[in-house]
Amino acid sequence: MKKTLIILLIGISNITFSQTMTEIDSVSYEMCDYLKNLEIKNDTLKINTLYEKQLYPYIGKFEQSQTQKIGQQVYYRLQRNCVEFRNLLDRLEPPKEAVTRITVKPKPKISKKQLKEFKNQKEFYYFEVAGDTTRVKMEKGKWTDSFSDNTTSNLTYNWINETEFELVFLESNNETRSNFSVKGDKYIYQVLSKEDGYYQMTVNIPGQETFEKFKMYYE
Repeated sequence: MKKTLIILLIGISNITFSQTMTEIDSVSYEMCDYLKNLEIKNDTLKINTLYEKQLYPYIGKFEQSQTQKIGQQVYYRLQRNCVEFRNLLDRLEPPKEAVTRITVKPKPKISKKQLKEFKNQKEFYYFEVAGDTTRVKMEKGKWTDSFSDNTTSNLTYNWINETEFELVFLESNNETRSNFSVKGDKYIYQVLSKEDGYYQMTVNIPGQETFEKFKMYYE
């Protein structure tokens, strides 16, 4: 979706924003249910039907000056809230690095020594869907993503057991991340194993039964 100018409206309250995001999430869940029951095999036709029957009627209720921003928010929140939509997008435009989604939580195969090495490591990197490299700094409970366009995301992390930590989103000036997550959103990361040049990880969004495997590289 095209980049938009963010207009700051004087006087808009945090309560209004919260209600708006609650509504957008509700719309994304409705769209997800619609997608699950959409009996169309062609993925291009499927996503076009989803937009025509669900997305466009919703954003059409707003003034034209708002539709692009609201449409953008729905698009990214739908990705976060709907595994089926993520799968659909991956089929339409396969990620540069394959994404594996499983429904059974995997068991870690990592030694205490390797876990200690992970926890002492402060800098990592991973690849975005399009192949861009995102740098991570992980230190003293603070997690910072640095993207290829010079934007950043700020989160906190807290170890909840030996191999898992909880990430909490705070803020971002990156277009994708600022629409995908809102302040307080949580993600559970698990360290599965240490391989040559990377750690095998999973991420789970609380409330979802999907665990996404990915590689966290180190130098």
